[in-house]
Amino acid sequence: METVTINIPKDLEIVLNSIVEKFGFKSKQEFVEAATKEKVLEMKKRLFFEISDEIAEGLRKRGISEEEILEEFEKTRRK
Repeated sequence: METVTINIPKDLEIVLNSIVEKFGFKSKQEFVEAATKEKVLEMKKRLFFEISDEIAEGLRKRGISEEEILEEFEKTRRK
């Protein structure tokens, strides 16, 4: 695992310390890792929905309905 050093403003560090203690994290590092993983997942979801919306718009422009797509999926699934 790569080590990364970050600087946290003092006021945020005070809050961070209280959160680590209150919610049972073993260390600030453990909390930052958990928070980072959560944020990365959130960003991945956001990208997924943006791409899904672009695909849906492209299909609408081509006149392809949701029903047609579902029918094709069902045909493929049966094979």
